[in-house]
Amino acid sequence: MAFTDQCDLFGAVDEAGINLVVQHVMRQRPSLFNYGTQLVANNPELWCAPVDPIQTVLDRGNPIFTVEPPLPLVGTNGLIGLNFCIQLTKLEIDFHPGNVINLPPELGTLAEQHFALHCQVCGGIGCPPKDIIRFPIPIDTHQRDVAGIAVPPREPVVIPTRELECFCLDLFAVCHVEITGPKGHQVLRPVLDGIELVDIKPEGLENSLECYLKMLLQLVVLPRLSIAIQKYIFEIPNLFSLAFSATPAPSEVPFNPAIEDDQMKVFVNLEVLP
Repeated sequence: MAFTDQCDLFGAVDEAGINLVVQHVMRQRPSLFNYGTQLVANNPELWCAPVDPIQTVLDRGNPIFTVEPPLPLVGTNGLIGLNFCIQLTKLEIDFHPGNVINLPPELGTLAEQHFALHCQVCGGIGCPPKDIIRFPIPIDTHQRDVAGIAVPPREPVVIPTRELECFCLDLFAVCHVEITGPKGHQVLRPVLDGIELVDIKPEGLENSLECYLKMLLQLVVLPRLSIAIQKYIFEIPNLFSLAFSATPAPSEVPFNPAIEDDQMKVFVNLEVLP
């Protein structure tokens, strides 16, 4: 059966294509995936994970890291900071039936019409050697001159370090998409079914982090990925207009979009208007 037997237009995107594009973007725009203080950005030996940019990035002197302010030490009014880095080292998607990502046992096998996500984040904090910290550093919010007049806070003291205490976390998520809302005002939105952080101890810490990430995805990230389903009209002056609309599911097609065969498939109806 042809893909357009139950619709006028058909489109699909393959998981391999998406993952390949992500890999290319990570090499062409590494600063979107690597963040750290100036000291870390300037010293590759401090990075928690290697970065492999394309040669053009190096030739043009484009940044590999996005420079961030130091991590403030709580209770010092921001006057003492630590070097750090955060690096997104892996990001991939896997459409049903699931043959790219090995899901942890807690998430089971990938169900029909579902897709999985996997990202790996590596990071570290620059903890200084014991011989560097000898005397407490004044942490007044405002310094005052001899006349007692407040002056702006001084620049934070960034504790030097020879290396970062690095770690890597693997996050897995299982999602599906659904259409909600009345006809004519429908919205296609991704829905989170499960999330798992691997090998975080103790269990309470892992559960707390998963709870936070789950709320972040459900209330902040995924709603911004929702797409309004409406009729799009393309007009050719003095001739006719074309109206594009999603093929209704399940009345005309079982699922739209359909997540299957390692692809996300979209079915569209086409109407010629006078």
